[in-house]
Amino acid sequence: MSGAVLLERERLTSGTTWHTAGLLWQLQPSDVEVELLAHTRRVVSRELEEETGLHTGWIQNGGLFIASNRQRLDEYKRLMSLGKVYGVESHVLSPAETKTLYPLMNVDDLYGTLYVPHDGTMDPAGTCTTLARAASARGAQVIENCPVTGIRVWTDDFGVRRVAGVETQHGSIQTPCVVNCAGVWASAVGRMAGVKVPLVAMHHAYVVTERIEGIQNMPNVRDHDASVYLRLQGDALSVGGYEANPIFWEEAVKYRSRAAGGLCLKTSTEKVCAVWSDDLRRA
Repeated sequence: MSGAVLLERERLTSGTTWHTAGLLWQLQPSDVEVELLAHTRRVVSRELEEETGLHTGWIQNGGLFIASNRQRLDEYKRLMSLGKVYGVESHVLSPAETKTLYPLMNVDDLYGTLYVPHDGTMDPAGTCTTLARAASARGAQVIENCPVTGIRVWTDDFGVRRVAGVETQHGSIQTPCVVNCAGVWASAVGRMAGVKVPLVAMHHAYVVTERIEGIQNMPNVRDHDASVYLRLQGDALSVGGYEANPIFWEEAVKYRSRAAGGLCLKTSTEKVCAVWSDDLRRA
């Protein structure tokens, strides 16, 4: 990692990082994703803290995928089989077993669930800080308040465009390699190098409940059909999801407002209720 430079436009985690969900679900349809997630879990849950002495905020409270139809339950059974190949413990539970595990859940319309006990939640800001500490210890430089203003490219003898350097408000950095990790702004950074990044940012909202008695140590919940999740947050739940008719970033940014520590966007109670009607029914 020696020689790597991270350029941050403001302060680390001040953009969208600080309020991301931080959920880690180990089982995905792709074997490559399962391997990558297993590696990520090892790094976040153990290796980073051993190396830096800092805690990533990792909480192993488990993950629960809920199936409200037969096809989704069959998919989860296949995921469980894939998990066995890679050593990821998982269990397909009946509605009654799910109720025992998660007493607060309404299971009347469920076909079953997939329970992965070693899934969990990390603190996005804490994980970022710990990664930055580990990277710096290995020779990387982290430079904050240094937005990228341009990327210099050149064309080689074979007509291939290559990176020559990065321009900032504080000077230039010569480099043959740029990793675009700009999230919401990734498309804008890509355009600096003449590259189209197939990424569309959307406005999402989430709600944090008041304290709920009995919610402690309950697993995180994901409903793929309703595109919603419930995340354990101390003694409360953070509820989020993906809208069927999302507001794209170009429109949402018009109503952007700065809050202490990060980027916030306005939303409406009606929109929140429309998105999470399934969550309200599940409780």
